[in-house]
Amino acid sequence: MIKTMKHVSAAVAMTLILVTAVFAQQPPASSPTAAPQVNYVTEKNFKSKVFEVKYRDPGSLANVVSRLLSGFKGAAISSSSEFRTITIRDFPENLVTIEEAIKRLDTPAAPRPNIELHMHALIASNVAGGGAAPPAELKDVLEQLRGTLNYKNYELAATVVQRLTETPRALNGSGTAELPSTNPGAPASLMPYEYYINGVSLVQDSAGSFSVQIGEFAFSTTGEKERTRVQTALNLRDGEKVVVGTSTMRNRALVVVLTAKLLK
Repeated sequence: MIKTMKHVSAAVAMTLILVTAVFAQQPPASSPTAAPQVNYVTEKNFKSKVFEVKYRDPGSLANVVSRLLSGFKGAAISSSSEFRTITIRDFPENLVTIEEAIKRLDTPAAPRPNIELHMHALIASNVAGGGAAPPAELKDVLEQLRGTLNYKNYELAATVVQRLTETPRALNGSGTAELPSTNPGAPASLMPYEYYINGVSLVQDSAGSFSVQIGEFAFSTTGEKERTRVQTALNLRDGEKVVVGTSTMRNRALVVVLTAKLLK
């Protein structure tokens, strides 16, 4: 009997050792995992709205009001020039603010003036050739030319008046000028000319005044044995007379003077 009890005690002890070992090998119970933090706004917090643009360029207007977006991930703005609309997705309160801004900015633009460009082609020399006298409006320009260039006599070869509007496209024109003879009493000869105007735009300063920018202006003449050309970019104020340039013609020179007049 005693021997049987010893076997039972040994069996119980062995069972406890095995149970303890099993629990020791099991990993500790993990603690509950916290939900990941969302660092952007989910879709259900945003609203979308389409705004119609009546007067201004939708792309330019969208660029201005885009600074009023919330900045949260998912906020978006796009424009359509075809449908003249701006589509915005953001918080409802931001949509209200942007709508007010669009109403203030989407107003008719002030009418922009047309341009009347006066081109005067002068022949400069040191001898009178019997040609036409320059117009009186160029009196102050002639005084400056006589003090700057080595020519004392200036005669009018051609006057061209060209009306323009703002345009990126090129404009060409041609005609025939009178080239005074270098021989006293001899008649003037005909001189074909061409002009080229490219990239005309109006630039408004802080005071509201406009000036005319011309990306490229060229005036050329063709004589019996030579071709002259004046070429430059220009920025002209309203009513300002500008000597575009001079080009030598043997013992004479071609001088081109431009005046821009804004027609409102």
